[in-house]
Amino acid sequence: MLLEDLRSFLTTGFGPEQAVLVLGAVNTLVNSQRTHDLGREMVIRCLAKKDLFPPGLLPLLESLVGSVGLIPYLSKDVSTFEEQLMLEAHRTPAIGKVDFFHTLQLQIYRELRSKRNVVLSATTSVGKSAIVDAIIASGDHKHLTIIVPTIALIDETRRRIIETFGSRYAIVTHPTQVSSRDKATVFVLTQERALNRDDLQDVSFFVIDEFYKLDLQMEKSIERAVDLNLCFHKLSSNGAQFYLIGPHVDGINGLASKREFLFLPSHFSTIALDIVQYGLPRDGGEREEKLIELCEELTSPTLIFCQSPGSAKRAAETLLEAEGLLPETDLTWPAVEWLEKEYPEEWIVTHALRRGVGIHHGSIPRALQQYMVKAFETGAIKFLICTSTLIEGVNTVAENVIIFDKRIKNTGIDYFTFRNIAGRAGRMRRYFVGRVYVLEEQPEPDTCVIEVAVGTQSETTPMSLLLDLEDDDLTPASKTRVESVTRESPLSLETLRANRRVHIEKQYDIYDAIWRDTSLLGRPLAWRGVPDSPQLLAVCNLIVDYLDSEILKGYQIFSGKQLQAKLYSVENSKSLREVIDDFVEHRRRDASVSDAVELALRFLRKYVGYTFPQSLMAISHIQGDVLRKIGVEPGNYEFYAAKAESLFMERGLFALDEYGIPPETAIRFAPVAREYPTLDSAIELVKRMDLRGVDLTKFERDLIDDLRASLLS
Repeated sequence: MLLEDLRSFLTTGFGPEQAVLVLGAVNTLVNSQRTHDLGREMVIRCLAKKDLFPPGLLPLLESLVGSVGLIPYLSKDVSTFEEQLMLEAHRTPAIGKVDFFHTLQLQIYRELRSKRNVVLSATTSVGKSAIVDAIIASGDHKHLTIIVPTIALIDETRRRIIETFGSRYAIVTHPTQVSSRDKATVFVLTQERALNRDDLQDVSFFVIDEFYKLDLQMEKSIERAVDLNLCFHKLSSNGAQFYLIGPHVDGINGLASKREFLFLPSHFSTIALDIVQYGLPRDGGEREEKLIELCEELTSPTLIFCQSPGSAKRAAETLLEAEGLLPETDLTWPAVEWLEKEYPEEWIVTHALRRGVGIHHGSIPRALQQYMVKAFETGAIKFLICTSTLIEGVNTVAENVIIFDKRIKNTGIDYFTFRNIAGRAGRMRRYFVGRVYVLEEQPEPDTCVIEVAVGTQSETTPMSLLLDLEDDDLTPASKTRVESVTRESPLSLETLRANRRVHIEKQYDIYDAIWRDTSLLGRPLAWRGVPDSPQLLAVCNLIVDYLDSEILKGYQIFSGKQLQAKLYSVENSKSLREVIDDFVEHRRRDASVSDAVELALRFLRKYVGYTFPQSLMAISHIQGDVLRKIGVEPGNYEFYAAKAESLFMERGLFALDEYGIPPETAIRFAPVAREYPTLDSAIELVKRMDLRGVDLTKFERDLIDDLRASLLS
């Protein structure tokens, strides 16, 4: 049977008389080394059409399933000793819902149990996290670290580990949490949080999820890529075993010089993909028409990938304006009711959710992002419009993926990124065949080799990475570059390292500005705790003049005085809604209310809660060097930076956002006179509080119940 005929049968269906021919053709593919991977794909497609095979042929299909290593898909009612032996060989440790490894998982598990370092490069559906859980279950390691690319992934991982292991392991996710050397612990952290901890010296096994981000060209933020390299270096230099996981790549350079490891690039997959290309132009409305047409036809869970929040908004508006396509649904009304209370009613997220469409991107508050994924998982919403924030590691139940844009921001996606997005279609044991609809054109296949920056140093390697390495870890050329900088720099090595996210020339400019302006050499910069108005204005002027001017222009902030006023408005507001309403009231003429809401959220989360604290601490370190040289006690801005990170809320209450409780809700149920400086103190409140008499919506009560169910008793 020709391959195209086989594909046709497994797509459109076949009768009993063709079933033997189908299995025969698949058997031929499976038994040839050259076509074995293709044979596995055809076995998966056969499983999707299992109901079409006569009962007498099902044992033959089972045999093919076993021969391609898809052990979890086998029937557990075995009839021979050999079949039972094969099942038992692939049985997992007790890790919840997963009972059996497939053959690739078993291979990796055995390598890791043998203390080998492993780099697994495989498709999204291969079940990499089950191997992590199995290693935890083995008991080989008392302290383990899992490095995830986003804060959104922290809680998903935390919940999975608690569900599987209960109280056997303490789980540390937040900077305010303290670990104990005596207690078995799993740290679930981003690279930034891992670098800021001093209690990881006992970690003997660590995982980096999405390891391709070690390549400076593969991560959107070079600063984050540098931090990931430093995190890998920090943990591996302590002698910890590593397991790096990510999508399929063709090679990896930069690990081998000091560390032995097994690189496993595999095309093993547990699902098959159908990819349909339409080749539609970017402009002119044809993509929008096709999007509507597809959403009219598709009945199963569907991700719609967009290049940016703005594109996600356009896609949502396209679906909402299509007459009769999306009726209102009762399944999301508790969330809609809450959104209408906490945000302006014109926000596109509220309108979309009312009609069963979720929106997920970086400007959406974290607790809402989590709700969108859960609503998608449970079927409360059928379409989830997303950007790369969801594609990078978050698992969903999508059978279909519609790629609305072939760009991320304004850059065309490469073949690697395309495959990563497409890999979100299909789900092991639920959807054997994922379907990908590309409205434009997919990129041409190419090779992808990851260059790990810490091990492939060149003249373009960022100084921020080199400065944090020991001499033994630097190449001769890198050592010369570092020596030149440290010899000529007016700033201490400690400051240069602490300020690695700020370009060195900008740091020198700030240093010079402080030296030149004698009015700054004292009280205006030498403050601790909470600054008074002149002190805050002094640092805001430096931030606007030397660090964040381009970013702040996007928020219509052009001076230190304007930045100070915005910060005070956040600090003194009674609710986040006040800040959002202020952005709405003062929006540009060409901006909609919905645009203003998302600008406000972006300002709060990405600037006040992220960029501003980093810029503030950069100035703190620099003024410390200057003032110490003239014999003045330097300031320390750490306390105020931490307050800004939490949007001037109690730090512990704000941290609940990462666990699914919005800040607006946390403020509502927390006693006013109490302080909650740590995440654990806020969690204790959630565990023990009596909600009777507290003015909460059904949505908020559901979120609290969901969090309580995920906590250790």
